[in-house]
Amino acid sequence: MSNSETPRALDREEADMVRQSQALDERSPAELRELIGRLRARRDKAQRQIRTRARSAQARGETAGADTGAREKKALLTEAIARVAEAMDARRSEGDGETKRATDNLRDAIRRKAENPTWTGPEDRTADQGPSETPNTKIAPSGALHAEGMRAAISRSTGNR
Repeated sequence: MSNSETPRALDREEADMVRQSQALDERSPAELRELIGRLRARRDKAQRQIRTRARSAQARGETAGADTGAREKKALLTEAIARVAEAMDARRSEGDGETKRATDNLRDAIRRKAENPTWTGPEDRTADQGPSETPNTKIAPSGALHAEGMRAAISRSTGNR
């Protein structure tokens, strides 16, 4: 692109990033991540600028201006972000086979688990067998009056009288 073809809304650095987003074949994945991060930062800055101008116009009692330059900048940066994200997704879907192989292994493991039910334990044992037996059934349960003497039961429940 020559200088006459660059949109006036973008500064030089932004125009360079937009140009880079149009030629992504020779870029590495790390360069794509770095480029999309810079593009998002610039887009967010333009969005904040639009909001700030709209709020200040509203505070002065004016209608929000068209602010076409910032809106055009935001639109161009958003398109560039979409191009880079699409290229990243395409590269991920191609992959080197490791992701696909891992997904296939996971599917096989789930299928094997569904075919072989988990062990439930012996059928004759259950967890709930009721309350345990009292070791000596001839004595009263703990805390009963007159079982160990009135004085001990009263001192334990309310204190000395």
